[in-house]
Amino acid sequence: MNSFKRTLTLRNSVFLGMSSMVGAGLFVNIAPAAVVSSYSLVFGLLIASIVAFSNASSSAQLAKLFPEAGGTYLYARKILGNKYSLVAGIVFIFGKIISSVAIALTFGNYLFPSSHKIAGAALVVGVLIVSYFGAKKTASVAKWFVYSVSGILIFYVLSIVSSESFNFTIPITEGLTIESLLLSSSIWFFAFTGYSRLATFGEEVQNPETIIPKAILSGLGITVTLYFLTTYATLGIVDPLIIQNSSTPLKVAFDLSRFSSFSFLISIASTIASASVLLALMPGISRVVVAMSRDRYLPLTLGKIHEKFNSAYYADILLSIVVVIGVLYFDVVEAIKLSSFFILLYYSLTNYSVIKLEKSKRLYSVSIAYFGLLSCISLAITLLVSFLE
Repeated sequence: MNSFKRTLTLRNSVFLGMSSMVGAGLFVNIAPAAVVSSYSLVFGLLIASIVAFSNASSSAQLAKLFPEAGGTYLYARKILGNKYSLVAGIVFIFGKIISSVAIALTFGNYLFPSSHKIAGAALVVGVLIVSYFGAKKTASVAKWFVYSVSGILIFYVLSIVSSESFNFTIPITEGLTIESLLLSSSIWFFAFTGYSRLATFGEEVQNPETIIPKAILSGLGITVTLYFLTTYATLGIVDPLIIQNSSTPLKVAFDLSRFSSFSFLISIASTIASASVLLALMPGISRVVVAMSRDRYLPLTLGKIHEKFNSAYYADILLSIVVVIGVLYFDVVEAIKLSSFFILLYYSLTNYSVIKLEKSKRLYSVSIAYFGLLSCISLAITLLVSFLE
């Protein structure tokens, strides 16, 4: 059986995880969240962050125990059985393919709004080329992506909070209801779905028992801080009614800030962020495909690993073709909601796997996994109801 080489250090791992999150939904999520919850979308972000941390703790525990390719697909097979494993693999692949579509469309909306679908498809092809050369190369590129996007976002925040029109006391309870809170949390969840990306690369991490839990939780902590700063700054300078139907909400806010002449930077940041997220996301999907191929749920050819570059090149190529087709036919907001629904189901199984672990094998209290499970199910049901309305 082909196996991946362990080439990812703690530093590589943190950057690979952060590159999956920084900008994943930040550049677009605030608009659909504003539609359902106005200023109170801040609370939706808070709930999504708490759920993300509980899910991340479950992913970290399982990745420490089973440091192989496959993520929750693998954990479910080891703990819950083949039926749960198959469901986990299917919802992950569907959810993450749709996530890739949404991210590629966000890239196109910011950089080439008149030809956003073609631009998104081109990004997918570019990511395929980089991922062909393996996870170590991918992590190396992701590091500079994370530095660049974080730097621009910090400048964005400073530009807004130093503006005369910035309002520090935004009415964060405006639009707050139980229904709006649950729906905005579900939408925001899309922004954090990359926190356990590293778990799918478990077979490629050095000293995985130590590195994976540290990398997952530290990367998520930094990302959550950036998200709150950026979101609060945005709401402090632009009314949610203005950005509700915008495909480039952060650019709208930047145009109203002190250094508005530099608003083009947000388009550059969204471009880098989209590429960064896809750079970690698409190879992550291919690792699950490899794991399912090893178990003969998928053709054996998709499990082949490049001898020189340590990449799942057959799976990468097939997934890229599927994502390009999705980019040409999907709408970004609907893609975000649909992706969140599938991934919430996926993390429900992650938490359930931890609940079923022997007590001696857990790193954290089982109550965290119970909270994560109930939260994921509640948010998934909320999204399902919104689809049916």
